[in-house]
Amino acid sequence: MKINSIRFKTTVLGTCILGGILMLFSIYLVHSSRQILYKEEEEELLVKAQEIANFIDAYARISQEDKSPKMLIYQLLWGKSLTDKKIVDQLWREDSKVLGLQNDFYRIRDLNGSVIFRSDNLIADAERSFDAQFARFGNSTHFSSMKINGVPCYGISYPVKFSHLNELNLQLAMPIIYIHRVLYKLVVAVISGVVVVLLISIFLGTYLTRRVLKPVEEVTRAANRITQKDLNMRISVRELDKEMEELVASFNHMIERMEQSFTHVNEFSSHVAHELKTPLAIIKNELELALNAGNSKQEDERVMAVTLKEVDRLIKIIKDLLLLAKLEYKLNIFKMEDMDLTDFLKDIYRHCKVLAEEKNISLELIISERPIRIQGDAIHLRRVFFNLVHNAVKFTLPNGHIKMISEIRGQQVVVSVQDTGIGIAPADKARIFEKFYRIRRAEDEDTGGNGLGLCMARAIARTHGGDITFQSEINQGSTFSVILPILPD
Repeated sequence: MKINSIRFKTTVLGTCILGGILMLFSIYLVHSSRQILYKEEEEELLVKAQEIANFIDAYARISQEDKSPKMLIYQLLWGKSLTDKKIVDQLWREDSKVLGLQNDFYRIRDLNGSVIFRSDNLIADAERSFDAQFARFGNSTHFSSMKINGVPCYGISYPVKFSHLNELNLQLAMPIIYIHRVLYKLVVAVISGVVVVLLISIFLGTYLTRRVLKPVEEVTRAANRITQKDLNMRISVRELDKEMEELVASFNHMIERMEQSFTHVNEFSSHVAHELKTPLAIIKNELELALNAGNSKQEDERVMAVTLKEVDRLIKIIKDLLLLAKLEYKLNIFKMEDMDLTDFLKDIYRHCKVLAEEKNISLELIISERPIRIQGDAIHLRRVFFNLVHNAVKFTLPNGHIKMISEIRGQQVVVSVQDTGIGIAPADKARIFEKFYRIRRAEDEDTGGNGLGLCMARAIARTHGGDITFQSEINQGSTFSVILPILPD
């Protein structure tokens, strides 16, 4: 698995996230366990301190000879003058066993701070630990951690009152080695569990990532197999996750569009070659005739005239192709500006009227006199309307009639060019806007042109945010409508 692969990065990311979550949970678990264990230790210490306080208070009630705390404690544990000493000793031994004081460290101090009793295991170093931990809290209940004789302990400072007359301070500490052992074992178990879970997650993450990215690998292999000559390959979308299904579907749609584009390019190249071949062949033949000796001046002039005409035709085809390429790739070739469509159509009408009169066709302009403001490129829009009127004149017989009509429909203006010409056959309607497609008036009669006019006109209209539509009936005429958005008032 490569370091810069999605599989590696996804696995590492998932493992890091899971590791972070497990680490936080482990810290919380260990901390909570420690708090619980120490809380239980505090409760146990408090119970022991209360039992010792109760025992001292009970003994004080029995004894009436001396009320001093020191003497009471002495009589309690070593004295021989009390008749109830044996009973008290028996009670103390039983309570000591029940409370588990054998391994604990404890001492009792009076209000002056003098130690009046200590356990046998409480040596001088241990007492210094008691002094360091409990001295600053006075005679109040307080819990504290410490070390006694190198053993970790947890202790309590507890005030003891007896006979409502005297007050002592009990300081008791319990070894907590078992708490440290429990926490140590818990930390080891948690770390081991986290490591095991992370290893399992790495394995499962690698496996699942491989399964998830399998369609991507199929797309890659398919893309490597696809060539210009083999664009019909598709990837099956069965048994895929929804996201992968969308990816594969998008890839298949892209290949389908590529196939259509290559088909279009091939057809376009074929049309271009055909369109350029004819004028070049004519130029070649005429130049070969001109090279023959004995040509008259009139013949040479004719050859040059024909050649010039064909060269102009080639130039026009090339210019139209360049313009179409720019329109299709949406290059910034338009200079949009606010313009009055009413005055613009009047200017188109004046120029096209001469063209219609040469064929004895009447041209009529029906527009509103109020200004119609649009955003457009006057040069390219002129090409659109000249092309539509020129086609109407070309396919209308002498004595025919052509109308230019503009009307506002909502936020759009529709400029229609109606003629009484030969119309468009049903077979031609579907291809009327294709590049290089030309309509013939009769079976073998070519109408001229290069078949790019309507294609360019629609491309220009769509670039302006509009479109071109048409209606036509054979031998009844045609209506081409240019739809353009108007500017708000």
